[in-house]
Amino acid sequence: MQCLKGFRCGFHEMDAFIQEGLYVSAQHHYCQIYTVRLADEIIALFALNFDSLNLDLADKDDMMQGFSIANPPRLVDDYKDIFFHKSHYPAIEITYLAVHEKYSNQGWGSLIVEAIAEKAETQSLAGCQFLTVEAWSTKKYSAVGFYEKCGFSACAYPNPNKDTLRMFRTLYPMKVNLDE
Repeated sequence: MQCLKGFRCGFHEMDAFIQEGLYVSAQHHYCQIYTVRLADEIIALFALNFDSLNLDLADKDDMMQGFSIANPPRLVDDYKDIFFHKSHYPAIEITYLAVHEKYSNQGWGSLIVEAIAEKAETQSLAGCQFLTVEAWSTKKYSAVGFYEKCGFSACAYPNPNKDTLRMFRTLYPMKVNLDE
């Protein structure tokens, strides 16, 4: 994708991957790339793929009490038992998200995340209950705070041997009676 050769978000590792490896990843069906344009200029890009979120019983209890995530799911009574008996849940992963450095800190990233969430909730190709992301988390650069502001929560403890933190966001808020 020649149009991405000059794209710069200002994070060197991400810029290098976008310019050299993102298109190859899409060609091999790892992800689907989307661009956001203002006139003829690419101001942001993101890539998505299908994912799965694995949760243990403690994770589910924390979720339902709202301890570990910003937006705990509210399950209708007829789905609550099914939800708690599953171990993994369908998700869409935000594989890459980058805003051109010229447009950073203007709200574009948050708008894109909200558009992805809306599309995930209305798409009909496959089930989807969560958005997931492997947020960059290094000493030089961290996207964790951004994703937290977008309603994501960590689903793992930070691993000092990884440069990312796995995070998730619930979709489909529904009513549940937690007083039972």
